[in-house]
Amino acid sequence: MKTFAISAALGALALAQPAFAQDGAMEEIDPDAPTEIVTEPDGDASGGEEDMDPAALAMISSMFAAMFQADPLTPEAEARLPEATAVAASLVPEGVYGEMMGQMMESFLSPILEMAESDGGGMSAGDLAEYTGLYGEDLDRLSPEERVELTQMFDPVYETRSRAQFDMILSTANTAFAALEPGVRDGLAKAYASRFESGELVALNAFFATPVGAKYARQSLVINTDPQVISGMMQSIPSMLQELPVLLEGIEEAEAGLPEPRRYDDLTPSEQRRASEILGVDQMTLRQSMADVDAMTDAAAADAEANVDAMAEIAADEAEMAAEEFEAGEEEREEEPESFEDAMEDLGEAPGAQ
Repeated sequence: MKTFAISAALGALALAQPAFAQDGAMEEIDPDAPTEIVTEPDGDASGGEEDMDPAALAMISSMFAAMFQADPLTPEAEARLPEATAVAASLVPEGVYGEMMGQMMESFLSPILEMAESDGGGMSAGDLAEYTGLYGEDLDRLSPEERVELTQMFDPVYETRSRAQFDMILSTANTAFAALEPGVRDGLAKAYASRFESGELVALNAFFATPVGAKYARQSLVINTDPQVISGMMQSIPSMLQELPVLLEGIEEAEAGLPEPRRYDDLTPSEQRRASEILGVDQMTLRQSMADVDAMTDAAAADAEANVDAMAEIAADEAEMAAEEFEAGEEEREEEPESFEDAMEDLGEAPGAQ
């Protein structure tokens, strides 16, 4: 659970940043210049921007700017930009983006933490595998009691630690995502300038000037974090999982006819020597390392396929159970009028009785 929560939080940040990276002013740097990302040891709690090499930050910013470069606005869109900027300011008021992402992360992660705590507070099978390195073992077979017992051995304060990390993620989400807000607002203004006519932008701003319009504008982003929205989306996950096998088959079909990547033994002796020379390792080390990667890749692919099949089966079972419960409820509702009439007849007050 702990690993999943942190991964989900950082993953959301990683996915959110690139979309608006193009709107900031990026420093031009030499892409051929060597760059090293330097971080402090884990024990250093100082944090802050000093933990990453400024040159590395500039390199990453420049890379995102190039990857997500938008077309310049047309002269007509440029003329509409002031009205569009007012629209964007209403939809993304100061501080709302950090608030929205913090609430969204809490909506996603709180049920995960609560489920783990209700299960006795022990490490999940995934956390135990990561802690012990027993990735090839079937740790899912462990009972909750066994996982709690192991957790008490390995990390007696695991539950407290997980809660502290969870609280840290939520408390820092506002600050982290607030850094994206200016780019979001700027990009949204340009998008509205491109997609809406001047009269339409004027009408939107007039609507946002009304009480209900102002309320709508303030809530238009944050409402997506409402538990009702999150619940509805999560209930649709089984349907999405049922589509994953089709997606995987499509990927395989797209690669049909292409040769498999070459493994070490597929290389010629001269290629083996040259690859070792370029990588700065001897040939035996490279051979063993590539063999290890191949084994891990094959195992991961097998696990992924098994997981997809299992999730699809679970989703199908849940859908079938839901359908059966719905049908049972319908049958009960159909029987209710007859039961009511029978009861009234017992009292001598059946409808139509004189």
